[in-house]
Amino acid sequence: MVTMRRNRIILFMLWILSLVGISFYGGEVSYRIFELITLIPVISVIYILFMLICFKIYQRPEGREVIAGRPAPFYFTLQNESFFTFSGVRVIFYSSFSTISGLSDTVEYELKPRSGIKKETRLLCRYRGEYDVGIKSIVFQDFFRLFTVTYRNREPFRVIVKPDIIYLNTLANTDPVLNAVLETKSEQTEPDLLMREYVPGDDIRFINWKASAGYGKLMIRERSGTRQNGIGMIMDPLRESKNPEVYLPLENRILETVIALNVYFSKNNIPVTTWYGGAKSVVEKDSGFESFYDAMSSFSFSPELTVSRVVEEALSEGSVFSLKVLFMVLHSWDSNAESAVFKLGSAGIPVIVYLVTDTTGSLSIEHIPGNASLIRIPVDKSLAEVI
Repeated sequence: MVTMRRNRIILFMLWILSLVGISFYGGEVSYRIFELITLIPVISVIYILFMLICFKIYQRPEGREVIAGRPAPFYFTLQNESFFTFSGVRVIFYSSFSTISGLSDTVEYELKPRSGIKKETRLLCRYRGEYDVGIKSIVFQDFFRLFTVTYRNREPFRVIVKPDIIYLNTLANTDPVLNAVLETKSEQTEPDLLMREYVPGDDIRFINWKASAGYGKLMIRERSGTRQNGIGMIMDPLRESKNPEVYLPLENRILETVIALNVYFSKNNIPVTTWYGGAKSVVEKDSGFESFYDAMSSFSFSPELTVSRVVEEALSEGSVFSLKVLFMVLHSWDSNAESAVFKLGSAGIPVIVYLVTDTTGSLSIEHIPGNASLIRIPVDKSLAEVI
């Protein structure tokens, strides 16, 4: 910008001098110099318009679906389809929710006639959601560096970003109730020796292949007893802001936390039931996770959904009263959250609240019910370090 301002000042001064030359001296040379200097800005504008017409952009990531926080291959090509050299071309990338590694918006490219520049780099999307990535706009500059024109990419690439799956080795912040659950492993009862003929819909894991070979048909082992108590989880489905820069980081961390806890407990053979805005999922060690992850990836937070409503849905089911502990993953602590925890406490259910927040410093939280413990989850730190 400084160079452009300087060049404009120099051109204007030359134009004034040429005008003075015509006024005081006249002559053909003075007139030709005046005409040349006057035509320079016109030529610059025509040159930039020509660039806009003959310039092409090609870009593509490895696929339309990517995982938040995981770099994915990204390719783009700048193509000059004219017979003139293009100089001073800058590429501006979407940067609010994604980054392109190894490339800067300040780099200027020069494109030879009928040629292009191909770049192979990595695309990193920070948050789960659906948004535009890659090339946002192209900045063109003329040879004399007098003018710039920003051309907005009319065909931005939109990706679907799924939440990351974070594997936890242990939970750093737990209480005695949760520790007791982890120690029991909540193992299922062993199947007894009763067998019957397999019918469609039975779990194929319980087919007795040895007995099936003897009977000449598929035989399945019956299970007796009941499952030991598992863990419940309530996810805050509320979207409080209309600004993507506000709600995307919070929602991404909420989903990461819920998914990470489901993976951790199911790995420890503890079944997890998750309630979230009118639906629920059950994840066990060997089943349920894929459908649960797909539900989390496509879940839409909404201003119409509240955590109080989700708690009411959970309490309306009798199974919630047999839980050993219930997690609540929230993005704010208010009267609704407090009331929800009190309701769970009156039902005799211990609660562990994970409060996802982008607020720095200490939190002023009062009236935490005695059946609950609260753990803060910052948005900008590694989940494995704080959970």
